[in-house]
Amino acid sequence: MLLEKKVLVVEDNEINRAALSAILSPQYTVLEAENGLQALSVLEKYREGISLILLDIVMPIMDGYTFLTRLKADPRLEAVPVIVTTSSDSEADELAALAHGATDFLTKPYRPQVILHRAASIIRLRETSALIHQIRYDRVTGVYSKEYFCQQVRDILFRNPDVKYDILCSDIEDFKLINDTFGIAAGDRLLRQVAELCTQRLGDRGICGRLSADQFACLLEHREDYADEMFTQSDSRINGGFGNQNVVMKYGIYTVEDREVPVEQMCDRALLAAHSIKGQYGKHFALYDDKLRGTLLRRQAITDGMETALATGQFEVYLQPKYHLRDGRLAGAEALVRWNHPEWGMQPPAEFIPIFERNGFITKLDQYVWERVCALMQAWDEKGWPSVNISVNVSRMDIYNADLEDLLTGLVQRHGLSPSRLHLEITESAYTDTSRQLVETLGALRRQGFVIEMDDFGSGYSSLNMLTEMPIDVLKLDMKFIQTVITRPTGQGILRFIVDLARWMKLSVVAEGVETREQLERLQNDGCDYAQGYYFAKPMPVGAFEAILTARPSAASASPRQDGGPGRPADKILLVCDEDAEYRAQVRGTFSDRFEVLEAAGYEEALKALGDHLSETSAVLLSLTLPAGDGFRILESIQNERGASEVQSIATGPLDPELERRAMAQGAADYAVKPHSQEALRRRVLGAASIHTLQVRMRSLQDESCRDAMTGLLNRRGLYAIAESLRHASPSAVCLFELDDLKKFNERYGYVEGDHLILHFASLLRSHTRADDVLVRLGGDEFLVVMRQVRAMEDALEKGRAVCRAFCESRYADLETGACFAGTALWNAEESLDEIIRRAREAMYAAKTGGKDKCLSWKGMRI
Repeated sequence: MLLEKKVLVVEDNEINRAALSAILSPQYTVLEAENGLQALSVLEKYREGISLILLDIVMPIMDGYTFLTRLKADPRLEAVPVIVTTSSDSEADELAALAHGATDFLTKPYRPQVILHRAASIIRLRETSALIHQIRYDRVTGVYSKEYFCQQVRDILFRNPDVKYDILCSDIEDFKLINDTFGIAAGDRLLRQVAELCTQRLGDRGICGRLSADQFACLLEHREDYADEMFTQSDSRINGGFGNQNVVMKYGIYTVEDREVPVEQMCDRALLAAHSIKGQYGKHFALYDDKLRGTLLRRQAITDGMETALATGQFEVYLQPKYHLRDGRLAGAEALVRWNHPEWGMQPPAEFIPIFERNGFITKLDQYVWERVCALMQAWDEKGWPSVNISVNVSRMDIYNADLEDLLTGLVQRHGLSPSRLHLEITESAYTDTSRQLVETLGALRRQGFVIEMDDFGSGYSSLNMLTEMPIDVLKLDMKFIQTVITRPTGQGILRFIVDLARWMKLSVVAEGVETREQLERLQNDGCDYAQGYYFAKPMPVGAFEAILTARPSAASASPRQDGGPGRPADKILLVCDEDAEYRAQVRGTFSDRFEVLEAAGYEEALKALGDHLSETSAVLLSLTLPAGDGFRILESIQNERGASEVQSIATGPLDPELERRAMAQGAADYAVKPHSQEALRRRVLGAASIHTLQVRMRSLQDESCRDAMTGLLNRRGLYAIAESLRHASPSAVCLFELDDLKKFNERYGYVEGDHLILHFASLLRSHTRADDVLVRLGGDEFLVVMRQVRAMEDALEKGRAVCRAFCESRYADLETGACFAGTALWNAEESLDEIIRRAREAMYAAKTGGKDKCLSWKGMRI
């Protein structure tokens, strides 16, 4: 009965209603109304559920013509077909009925077979028309569907070979946020406003279709005068119709040159142009050009090569160590992936992961990484190496796999691992996009024993919301949050709040992207559990991680001292240098459970203790009120002692800002004002000691090879490793280059294009230098060349100018943010590398004040 069609009979004569009901009822559900007003009430209840109306014209209260007028004025009901029934068979009456919107006309008396035949034909015609309408038109907005839009574009291009056309595509920034904030109904209303605006502005000069979600496409005749004002006016109208909310639209334009290109690809190119300006304030539209074409070709090349890459082992698993912040022990690692392409070289994940997420290949790659990680942990267990946990990424696409639980459970069982060894990192975007399915899937995996980590916490707007629902064990703070928020004055309170919240929810907290000591200290002070980032170690090949894992003493399982009492590690000595014997005794009592405490009452004793135990000393508690200024003498000796750079010195003294300033300037890690409680002192010393432990680990790490992972040039470490030999290979010259405004370049053109810029500049250096010159990438935007056997400054300057000129002639020079500066200095054997770099940097800064693409010598800047 649910599928039975409903026919509404509107007739004031009860006998006629009964006759029509008798004819129709075997095949249809018949509803009745005595007049037009009553019929409208029935329609309000059933709306489009009515398949056909049989309507008498002459009725009391509301006649048939008035009813037809009301019916056709309602967009919800206008498509319902109407057969007019009347006693009159005049042509004028029939024309009047048809003019008011009737579909057909029948005269009384009723002929059952004619009525049934016409009813069936009209209902079938309506259903066919509705189906065609659904295929051709978007249900929400009423504009063309994607398929019909593409078909219409093909027809228009074929019929008008001499007319030049543009495809214009629009995209609403953060549309999902609008849906989540205001609701789906409000989002649909916004879409209808965008569609209405497009059709109004196009008129009969073009067509419009909805491609997907918040993306629309228009075909219009080509024009050369696109300007921001055209699009800002459209945005103003859209915002005005949406409660003056700040809705931001981005537009991309593709000029149709090759009509053989599929329309879908034309739209993709226009959307690529729109996406290229996402997040750029004041930029409303972009034209598809050769640069974007190169990006598209690059994406296609990546897509074409991905299956072969997986089959031939081009994808390599890299591991980034993760450390306990409490004591510096190795806690595990995060598994990442790199693409070692035979032609392109090592590709960073930002180059290919977003593409794989769009085309679905990410599921195959994720499973490859899971398999490889489990095999590694099994091999380490068989060799008796320390047991660690490894985190792997689980993407949104993986969540849709109904067999995910069986797949992961079978994987760990096959490799003889406990599920808790495999941590599953779920990005926050997956939580917001597939929340219900995710809750069920992760709940099942968690019950199996897997550890669930919420990755990228703090990167979006709904993190706190999702915490109440998600079955998770670990909260992983987003690297941008670590690098920016906690360095602000208010950031400390935010971080403490998140850690306290995690404690209340019984979650561990991992901070990723830790790059500075300041960040590390704040994380320690606020109770963060684990950390990873470049401050400790970069992502590294498996072999380099295995070297850390098996280092002695093992970072993963530090063994206790055999001669220092229970539980005291061999590399943890605390030296307390203080004139007060009672104070030294208090310190010994406070720290005897954690350190071997050595005492010194003056300069000579302190130097002897350091000389005997320097490599084992984690921290020095140093009084600055020692007689004869011995405190500062000891501090200076520590700083000058080779190998003592990781020893943490905590100065103690009275409340004296100048004394504190001098101590910190001379290298003290902290200043504790006396008098102080031993509890407060313990927190300070343990914090400093954990930093020492991490630095010692880093000193022995093999993850930082001497070469920059992206460019293959030497990195800073590699430069300093050969600095002594370079200093004596004089005469030499140093040329320092900076790619100015790289940050702005990345923001405008994307980080992938920024990586291409860096690789391009490295290639320029190789082509404009000799084989025995030393090429270095010092940092993100700084490069250095040591030109050996160069005696004259003019020769060095010419080399720098040549590189700058080559950059000027490259495709990057035309971009607004592209600039290159250089500074040079001659190097003789008496000067340190740091001094030469300082001079070259001064010259480079002077070049920057003179305009783009300049090269100055250190001497030249002083003339």
